Amino acid sequence: MFRRGVTLGLLILSVGASAQKDKIRELGMQAAQLRNLSYKPVTAQAVSQKECVAYLLRLLDEEMQPAQTNRREGFLKLLGLMPEKSSLKKTYAELYGDQVRGLYDPKQKRYLVVTSAKGQEDPMAAAMGLNMDDILTVHELGHAIQDQHFGLGALTKQVAENFDQELAASSLFEGDASLLMLAFAMKAAGLEAAGLDMNALGGLDSEQMMMGQSAAVARAPRFFREVLGFPYGQGMKFVSSIKKGKDWGAVDRAFGNLPESTEQIMHPEKYLRDHPKPVQVQAESRIHGTSLGQDTAGEFTIRCWARENGSGDEVAAGWGGDRYEIFRTSDGLAGVWVTTWDSDRDAIEFEKLAKKRVKLVERSGREVTLTFL
Repeated sequence: MFRRGVTLGLLILSVGASAQKDKIRELGMQAAQLRNLSYKPVTAQAVSQKECVAYLLRLLDEEMQPAQTNRREGFLKLLGLMPEKSSLKKTYAELYGDQVRGLYDPKQKRYLVVTSAKGQEDPMAAAMGLNMDDILTVHELGHAIQDQHFGLGALTKQVAENFDQELAASSLFEGDASLLMLAFAMKAAGLEAAGLDMNALGGLDSEQMMMGQSAAVARAPRFFREVLGFPYGQGMKFVSSIKKGKDWGAVDRAFGNLPESTEQIMHPEKYLRDHPKPVQVQAESRIHGTSLGQDTAGEFTIRCWARENGSGDEVAAGWGGDRYEIFRTSDGLAGVWVTTWDSDRDAIEFEKLAKKRVKLVERSGREVTLTFL
């Protein structure tokens, strides 16, 4: 998986990978042929689960900058999407460390693969004559191919200050690698992989793409369960929607014109057409405290908030743009969140949702402002 805000690739999947270096090279070449791109073999190292987790946690510690982490954590707590006493970094560390079985690190151009343990074989894959280790390795090598052609590190930095854009970019990266992985699996099973249509595959949702949940995932708050799976499930649907048969050209071009929002990921017809509207936050007159900075929530976060409060996904549809600023005050966390919507009706629906959780909600036409005190 190539995570937003963390410059690494990791698999949030429930099986191990034991391919040797020569096997990894062979799989990389096969993946490149399917992806219609060249591949230069990367450094590969077999490690234990414990070693891979330790490597991952070091990267998380490097990548999760305090200012960014604090404002995103504060926003989720104000929305009630994570417990007051929990930590964003600790939550991600538990979720990733509990499941990681392999990772590609773009910074070091290195692929770590966890050696399989007996009894970890996937029975369904085995019944189909598939080697799950190979399939998951192809997913990670798909990230290596992306990195060699498009520079994943630079692309990640490009969207690092906007949560919504980060998640959208991650969905392109993961959707591409996941579709490649599926194409490889179908070819290995003797099936035709050209023109894959996610709708024809039963509309796999985000959590299905996790391919098995650990105890850490099962007990995690809804937001974290969904944010882990979104880039896989919704990302693969997005990539499938812009890919034409065996031609990956449109997908390649997307790396040069990244999706701007999770709205574009969830509604692929809006990609390159419906751009997020700029939103200004002027919170100083409302709140006195130390600013933790500004960020964008996006349709994905609003959808999670709606689900958490018993509302349907349609409440998040019609998102036009948003911006929030979080403060630390003498009384605790506070913030201002300004949203804009495509229609008055969309704004009114969001206003109704917001009033379930926030005391101070103001609407002016298509703009809805929430103040957390």
